[in-house]
Amino acid sequence: MEGTRPIATFALVGSSAIVTGAARGIGYEIARQLMAAGSDVLVYDIDGPGAEAAATTLTQEVPGRRALAFEGDVADEQAMRNAFDVATAALGLPKILVNNAGINDLRPLVRLSVDEWRRLFDVIAMGTFLGTREMARRFMEHDVRGGAIVSTSSLNFVIPTVGYAHYCSAKAAVSQFTKAAALELAPLGIRVNAIAPGLTMTPLAGSFFAERPEIPAAFVERTPLNRVGETSDIAKVAVFLASEAAGWITGITVHVDGGAHLVGLPDSWALMAGPLGLPEPTPSDWLSTP
Repeated sequence: MEGTRPIATFALVGSSAIVTGAARGIGYEIARQLMAAGSDVLVYDIDGPGAEAAATTLTQEVPGRRALAFEGDVADEQAMRNAFDVATAALGLPKILVNNAGINDLRPLVRLSVDEWRRLFDVIAMGTFLGTREMARRFMEHDVRGGAIVSTSSLNFVIPTVGYAHYCSAKAAVSQFTKAAALELAPLGIRVNAIAPGLTMTPLAGSFFAERPEIPAAFVERTPLNRVGETSDIAKVAVFLASEAAGWITGITVHVDGGAHLVGLPDSWALMAGPLGLPEPTPSDWLSTP
């Protein structure tokens, strides 16, 4: 009957959350929006002082909610366990996890070192795996059901560009892992989804782009909605995916890019190598002298 259909609720699936890479940028805004929606948040970041500053500001900005800082590397298995221990003791068992921590640099494939490839995969792909696995284990240990995991992928998971072979590959791993994890964790009532942002104006990006307006302009030219993204654009989708309103959504990567995935990306190397002072690679970059 018409009157028996439920009204949509955007209440979060839980009142305790962990957000990695939350000291600044997209992660910070996701933490802020989750708090505004009713969750306490563990601000997990490798930058300890940055995490402390972010947690202090967030707690002041969102009355009635609490942000707690945690310093750790998401690629460190013990650190991830410790983060869940701290969050559970102080805020309650986290039922929301946002795997947002990431790093990136512009580097041609032939110049990439093994250590650089591994470190980027450790932070983006390993960090996502460790956080997801830890949350699932906690749910099983405590016989809990009903949670949400949201991971930050990238438009680069489907659209490659020169200079980002390592980054494109790691983000593709996040999106494919999201599908596999969604299948395995469905019996626990944990929904697993990802967000693929387009070019987003974080404070760090903003300072660089202010000096090089031609770079964001090139992205806007390929964005049907005709603007660069804001951190709030990404955070609002994360909150939705962590809410009851997304209760029948799992295993997807949502494009939050103003439609850029319909058009494509500009050549990042051609746009940014010069401004970043990166020369074209030559064999001297990797050949050692006997």
